[in-house]
Amino acid sequence: MLERVDAATVKELSRRLGCDKVGIAGPESFNLPSWTRSVIVLGQATLDEAWDYELYIAYEGKVLWSKPIYERLVAIAGRLALAISQAGCRAEPLSFEDSAALIDLRLAAVQAGLGTYGLNGLVVTREYGPRIRFGAVYTAAELEQDPQLKDYYCSSCSICVGACPDRALGPWGFDRSRCRAEFDPTPEMARLQEREQKRPSPAARLQCSLCISSCPIGKKVGRPFVPGLDGQSPAGEG
Repeated sequence: MLERVDAATVKELSRRLGCDKVGIAGPESFNLPSWTRSVIVLGQATLDEAWDYELYIAYEGKVLWSKPIYERLVAIAGRLALAISQAGCRAEPLSFEDSAALIDLRLAAVQAGLGTYGLNGLVVTREYGPRIRFGAVYTAAELEQDPQLKDYYCSSCSICVGACPDRALGPWGFDRSRCRAEFDPTPEMARLQEREQKRPSPAARLQCSLCISSCPIGKKVGRPFVPGLDGQSPAGEG
């Protein structure tokens, strides 16, 4: 529980809940309720492709979709919003379903000082490059906003442009209609996705992410961890 609601305590709790980065932006650029005074932007590093596996499964007349990274961010946002509310300030977590209508999360992350726009059209951070996803909480609390970064990480690099198999990136920016990771594909693009996507299981898929994985920033962060074995010497040594 929060003893007070200010920028420092909100950020500390966000990190304790599992966020890797957190920043605060104003509500003016977004389609939020009139009572909103601050947007808390939550960042989670996605250092392994498993975070981005998408599950599509149909059964008993239902069609379900899920993605681990968004489930985690929504859960953290819900716990943070509850803590702020219990401290006496109105707060709501941003659900995945409402994200496009209420908050442009890339813009929010840039305005909250978490990163800058990259050549690939994504938010590039100093620590993780574009390997990060964002969630948010919007609140009536007046919180000190973070300054935007003045950094630009792509001035001498265009690796992502060359890595894109669909030529969706170039001097013109990002052409979504060419991207095989499009969420609302044409029938032709849907057939390409079905043919080219990686499938870790029958109902799961991993869309193309070469514009992310090719970025050299943050590429070496993270390593596999085996619970119970980490830090121990290999068998027969020591």
